[in-house]
Amino acid sequence: MAEDTRERILAACATVIARNGLARFRMSDVAREAGVSIGLLAYHFGDRDGLVQAALDEVTASATRRAQLTPEAHTPAARLTALLCSEFGDEPGIRAGSTVWNEVRAAAVFDAGRAAAVARSTAAWQDGIEALIREAQPGANAAAAARAALTLTALVEGLSGRWLTGQLDAADAQAAVRGALTALGLGAGA
Repeated sequence: MAEDTRERILAACATVIARNGLARFRMSDVAREAGVSIGLLAYHFGDRDGLVQAALDEVTASATRRAQLTPEAHTPAARLTALLCSEFGDEPGIRAGSTVWNEVRAAAVFDAGRAAAVARSTAAWQDGIEALIREAQPGANAAAAARAALTLTALVEGLSGRWLTGQLDAADAQAAVRGALTALGLGAGA
């Protein structure tokens, strides 16, 4: 499958979940939104769960790509800040991605299979954050870096729910992330 077709399908998946929620998520809606056949979805992603897992992975990958485009992210601490702050923004793709995560995470409470998928994606995200922390603080204790990564990813998850429900705006969420990074000695100026 061409990369642009894959990207279009995964963007359509995020759009459908953001618009309808996971409970009303249908592969046929994704196919229609992406302008492809449902058979193409089944061939490349297997079933509904495979498509949702691929969408979760793409949300994480797109945050990494956004952070890499941040011009001032020259140090590991600045890259860490850019990555965590890229989870909040006014662009539709960012909001859709955050909605996907919140929808799937909520569904995982009641579905062990979904919980395993969320755990895999969360672990990969957390591992990436931990690697950046260790790069920013080369002498850091491994257990401390792991705890900091857990704390930061959980903070972003909680802020995401508040941002999506209008309790705070993207700038406030980003300021909270920057404050936490500073408190942990990981701010962009560290």
